[in-house]
Amino acid sequence: MNRKALAALFIWMLSAAACGGGGGGPAQTEPTGASAPAAADGAGAEVSTSTNAAPASGGGASTTAAATGAASETGGASGTGGAPVTAGPSDAGPEQPSAPAEGTAASEETQPTAAQEAETAVGEEPAEDGGSAPRVSSSPGAVYTGPVSPVNGFPVDSQALIDRELFAVKMDNHWNSRPQSGLERADAVFEMVVESGITRFIALFHHSDSDWVGPMRSARPTDWTLVKPLNGVLLISGGQSWITRQFPRNGVPLIGDLGPPLTNRFRQRRAPHNLYVNTYEARRIAEERGLDPGPPPQLFPRGEFSGPERAAAPSIFFDWSDTMTATWSWDGARYVRSVEGQPHRWQNREGSVTGQITADVLVVLMAGRYRACPSGQGSCVPAWNTVGENRAVVFAEGRYAEGRWQRSDAGEWFTVTDSAGNPIVVPPGRMWIMIYPENSDLIW
Repeated sequence: MNRKALAALFIWMLSAAACGGGGGGPAQTEPTGASAPAAADGAGAEVSTSTNAAPASGGGASTTAAATGAASETGGASGTGGAPVTAGPSDAGPEQPSAPAEGTAASEETQPTAAQEAETAVGEEPAEDGGSAPRVSSSPGAVYTGPVSPVNGFPVDSQALIDRELFAVKMDNHWNSRPQSGLERADAVFEMVVESGITRFIALFHHSDSDWVGPMRSARPTDWTLVKPLNGVLLISGGQSWITRQFPRNGVPLIGDLGPPLTNRFRQRRAPHNLYVNTYEARRIAEERGLDPGPPPQLFPRGEFSGPERAAAPSIFFDWSDTMTATWSWDGARYVRSVEGQPHRWQNREGSVTGQITADVLVVLMAGRYRACPSGQGSCVPAWNTVGENRAVVFAEGRYAEGRWQRSDAGEWFTVTDSAGNPIVVPPGRMWIMIYPENSDLIW
């Protein structure tokens, strides 16, 4: 039995044991054999269909712009919505610490200011993932009625943090890029496959920020279709010109590698896996350039999770490609991530603080893949159909809800509904949103 089949069987056994021998969930089977090796451009051969797959979609329309190619990786160039939340007052990011010299690690951790200490005391508690979890009110029956993040549903310290624009950082997930930095501070994260079957991330910073996010990488064709409905500004290391031209043409501002203080090279790693960006500086540059697309919309209805109580999902196996698998396991409080059987970790700027990557809500949006090519000079790259409709699965609280996603235009956000056509409601929490191959295994 090959490596993926063994991993999937192990996940199935865990799920069966957690569900009392499979009661309450759909019948699970281990995946079929490994698929053919990926092509050099990352297109790859199709893999077996999901063991839990719903009937194939009626075919979504492709995005309006063709995709982009391998970028220069070494640099260059509101509504708040939601129901009241019983929670404490803040999930705002910390004040920006002073940055050490370019390309070097700080000799010691930055000490918090008095203002930061006060903010932490009244608004937030350190979370195990390095971010800050909203503190539940100590008053029995108290209902929080202040500003709420439209991205993840957390209480936020200030309305000003709700009314500002969102910054999206394109991030590396090559094995030489791990552990990454900044994912633990992001309000939400996109993940999708690029060349050679490796995934990349788009980390979303709306009410939160970080002075050290990376490694940062280049743009791909699908990126603008995800960032546009969020009114976001995309931060990238570069990109093929036929790709990057699509972003301003479609109303998505770009900020590239401008050097310190915005971007710095971490000299303990080799290029192109060593470029890091400061989102505080990105906000300053955006203000200087007059880039203010406005705040993002509310992403999903917030409240009690739609997943049935018997629909258990204690562990989910993602067969991204021949070269990339991942597992998310419910630990009783959140989902924790492993890659290729090893904990997927993050680290801070100095490498002195680390932790395993976690998420509260996993949103899987199945999509068809196509090959995007320039009309002139440039190289072809993989891209994803993110307009139309397809299967969707949402995981939260150790459970799942199945349904469909749909949208008619890349300027709209996704609508996710259950089998009866009702919107899937998700609890507040940091989200991991995956544009997942419709022909890949998804096993829980």
